[in-house]
Amino acid sequence: MTTPIAAVITGDIVGSQKVEAKKYERFLNQLNKLLTDLAATYRLQFDIFRGDEFQLVLRQPEQALRVAALIRLALLAEQMDVRQSIAIGAIDRLRNNVKSSTGDAFVRSGHQLDDMKSELLRFSSSQPELDRHLSVTIMLFDAHLSSLTKTEALVLYYYLLHPDEPHKSLAVRLGKSRANTTKLLNAGAYNAVDAYLTYADAFIKQQVGAANE
Repeated sequence: MTTPIAAVITGDIVGSQKVEAKKYERFLNQLNKLLTDLAATYRLQFDIFRGDEFQLVLRQPEQALRVAALIRLALLAEQMDVRQSIAIGAIDRLRNNVKSSTGDAFVRSGHQLDDMKSELLRFSSSQPELDRHLSVTIMLFDAHLSSLTKTEALVLYYYLLHPDEPHKSLAVRLGKSRANTTKLLNAGAYNAVDAYLTYADAFIKQQVGAANE
């Protein structure tokens, strides 16, 4: 018997072989801390393996695109980038060692990552409506994230982590003026990003709920 439908994200760091050893070691520590912090907020499980790859599973699949966006923005703020393959489907067995788990979502996510070329975000699902809508719209979202500067990515990352905080409070966190924080948020199209992620959250929840009925 399968577990309820879940989301799996498999990722690898772009250009990791070209990074100087000490800088890369520091970066891996930051990646581990990032995923640990996200695990506390989103109740996800993750593994980092082969030095520059990771895999995580979300029991609440509607959080998948938001988590992927946070990971991408955090790395862009460090002048790194990441390729992420998001899949939603059933899981046969979820083990403590995530990369040893099995099921449709794991297979889809892993195979899709192997097929990725220039794109840095891709989506797949066994559910036709999810696949039809999100596999296309995520291409536009990917293009937008790729256009952000390091500073725009950092400010947008903090906004998504603390969406209910006023710009003044975000500015204090970032050590910037309120006016500059608002300017950077507008440059990053924060309202459009938030609207897209809210739409994706609700659409996934609706489709997964219908499938589980």
